[in-house]
Amino acid sequence: MTIAEAETAENMPSYWEVVLRAWEELDLPEGRRAEIIEGDITITLLSGLAESMSSAEAKELGVPSHWEVVLRAWEGLDLPEGWRAEIIEGDIKIMTPPSFEHAHIVTLIHKWLVLECHRKGSGVDGAEVYQNIGVRIPLRSGLYIPDLMVLPESVLSSGPEQMVNDAILVVEVTSKNTAKKDRKPKLWGYAHAEIPLYLLVDRWDPDSGRSEATLFSDPENGRYTSSVKVPFGKEIHLPTPFDSTLDTGEFPS
Repeated sequence: MTIAEAETAENMPSYWEVVLRAWEELDLPEGRRAEIIEGDITITLLSGLAESMSSAEAKELGVPSHWEVVLRAWEGLDLPEGWRAEIIEGDIKIMTPPSFEHAHIVTLIHKWLVLECHRKGSGVDGAEVYQNIGVRIPLRSGLYIPDLMVLPESVLSSGPEQMVNDAILVVEVTSKNTAKKDRKPKLWGYAHAEIPLYLLVDRWDPDSGRSEATLFSDPENGRYTSSVKVPFGKEIHLPTPFDSTLDTGEFPS
């Protein structure tokens, strides 16, 4: 670690400090309260109204729905530079800045995807690769910020809740504090949104104990019906519209 890196690490606020500050600054409507549970910010009702109330039902009663309240709270967050927050199954999850190894893997995949989107004859010719764009999935009370997402050029005219319908591929590279979310809640969320391909690059795969990459495909009824897993160092094939192979040989374990 360099002197500059050591000084940065020393001055960085702790995870608890950032979450506590975010909780203290929440501006919630009457009848709502927020708690910090296992590091996540959970917003609940003080009254007997159902948390699962739909936006239409809430509108009829003249109160904001749970999704609207959580989304508004997420939009009002003021986090330190490099930190970000997602909504996972209705709770606000705050994430630390990524490690060098995490960022390096994202960069390698980004470069490969950009080449694919500009390769003559590619099935994704003309598409664009984006980092850290919010994807709203109200059906799962989720707002995810995937590490990478491939979208057609036409998506720029879409709203934030329609963008997910056009996504071709999403990529998540796990960190220690996000791995469980990437493996299950986000897996279900992306499947419910019917995103055709979800590439999960898991540096701590719990099934094998190794660093592995899994490509999930063919979403149906809220789950992916196909998956292919390879250890770091092997190639993984992305089907149509890519029909190309990604080499994981340079991914740091």
